[in-house]
Amino acid sequence: MYREVTTTVCIRLHSLTQRKEFLLSREYSEFQTAVQDGDADIDLYSATSQQADKVRSNKNPRSDTTQPVVLRNDCITIEHDEETFLSEWWFKVPVYDPNRGQGNSIWCPAIVPDKHESLMKDEYISDSELVHEDGNWYVHLVCTRSVAVSEEYDDVLAVDMGAKWIAVSTFLSDRDTAFHGKRVRDVREHYKQLRKSIGKAKVRQGAQVIQRLGDKESRTVEDALHKTANEIVARARKRNAVIVFGDMTGIRFDNDKRRYVNDKTHKMPFAKMANFLTYKAHLDGRECLPVEEYDTSVTCWRCGSQNTNREVQGRIKCHSCGLDDNADKNGASNIGQRAVGKTIQSPLSAAGAVVAQPKTQIRLKGPDDETESANSPEDVGLSFSEGSPRVHSWE
Repeated sequence: MYREVTTTVCIRLHSLTQRKEFLLSREYSEFQTAVQDGDADIDLYSATSQQADKVRSNKNPRSDTTQPVVLRNDCITIEHDEETFLSEWWFKVPVYDPNRGQGNSIWCPAIVPDKHESLMKDEYISDSELVHEDGNWYVHLVCTRSVAVSEEYDDVLAVDMGAKWIAVSTFLSDRDTAFHGKRVRDVREHYKQLRKSIGKAKVRQGAQVIQRLGDKESRTVEDALHKTANEIVARARKRNAVIVFGDMTGIRFDNDKRRYVNDKTHKMPFAKMANFLTYKAHLDGRECLPVEEYDTSVTCWRCGSQNTNREVQGRIKCHSCGLDDNADKNGASNIGQRAVGKTIQSPLSAAGAVVAQPKTQIRLKGPDDETESANSPEDVGLSFSEGSPRVHSWE
């Protein structure tokens, strides 16, 4: 089974001559004009002009913003030459040359990160963007390739995303749970309070603080998300587990719980976390699938009842079976059970993933002292490995 993986490689152009610097600056400036005013009389490389029309119609950008120059993949080339003294890597950028009165291309020395050198192949390169930042020119090169992912797994690692912890991961076999990414909420809360203080400051002082901060918040959050995704994939690797996560699509539209709660949940980077997790899981050769998230936070994972309450946000109590559990852990357990087909119409087997019988099997004790497996092979309906599992009692 194969999945497409997209990686954005940041390439810095360096040691530019005055002519090349002028042509890049001119192309960048003309692109901004084309994006803001499609009827303006501008001279751009023809393919780049077409991309400007798409950016204007698709993004409808504000007049006070700048847009990266979109470079079509059939107009760019990157080459490697170890014998060149100035640079080993060279990137060809399409530009309009006013001296010639037509489109042209310039070769620019480039620095490619060592870890991404293997991706510099024509069959991997997609559309890219030219960015000007802090006096330097960068190319954000988008590389897409297919990677093989395993089709058989020994366990399920379910991930529940939330506001306090950006992710809580639980193994379906024994409910071994880890809490990830609390720093994301702390960082966002810190900058929220900082923005409030800026609003109360004098205009000049506030502007100076904003300039000093730049995009530090987004970079700090992204770093925390990357580390969280790495932690989850590492957990799954140890047990050869498939990763499933609650699909948070539509949470901003379907959940209106007044300003305070909305501010906590609607601004959390759930989509970005899901993208990072999927990307890193596929690179690791394992499947990562979204599961419908509805009602997982209010349903008891042990008996399936929704006769529950959450007097304390972090705890869930079931009035049917007496469960008193961590709310995020309960949600993750429900997501894992749905993934293997206990309460969902399209289990992992329908997606081409087969889960082997976990080595540890949980026994659930109900309100009338009856017991059943939390993930019994009969209920799951998937292909399992042979052998008798060790049975653990769960009160």
